[in-house]
Amino acid sequence: MPQFLGQKVRYVRQQLGLTQEEMARQLALGSYTHLTKIEAGQRFPSLSLIARFARLSSVTTDYLLRDSTQIEAVLPMLAQTTLDSLKGPTLLGEKLHKLRSSHNWTQTELAYHLGLARHGYISNLEAGRKFPSLDLLLAIADLFEVTTDYFLQDALPI
Repeated sequence: MPQFLGQKVRYVRQQLGLTQEEMARQLALGSYTHLTKIEAGQRFPSLSLIARFARLSSVTTDYLLRDSTQIEAVLPMLAQTTLDSLKGPTLLGEKLHKLRSSHNWTQTELAYHLGLARHGYISNLEAGRKFPSLDLLLAIADLFEVTTDYFLQDALPI
């Protein structure tokens, strides 16, 4: 799990001059306590929430998820949000399928490279029935040498 995710979320929110309550409202969260727990490192956000936060605050998901990137490395600018930017990633499965196919790997072979016990999980990811954990997303991005933004930002081409 990313160790500095909560600190980065707090840093970006503060750079935007937003309170937790204001940010939670812009992210369409039910309450700001979820954001409070994320910033405190007590809870990890869903991939959908990470993607929405990144789009809303004009930072990359790699910035948020990679501990190798310094917290102060980004000075974000508030982006104009639209209803589309509040959706979660919908093309993750298609992008995974394309990368797997470009390597001529079966789902079983990809599962092996990722240290997964069964290929059924890859099938569920590609079909959009499941989202990977944060750790698995990072492993997939590293394996295919792409950014996490490639998977989480639907605006990036397949």
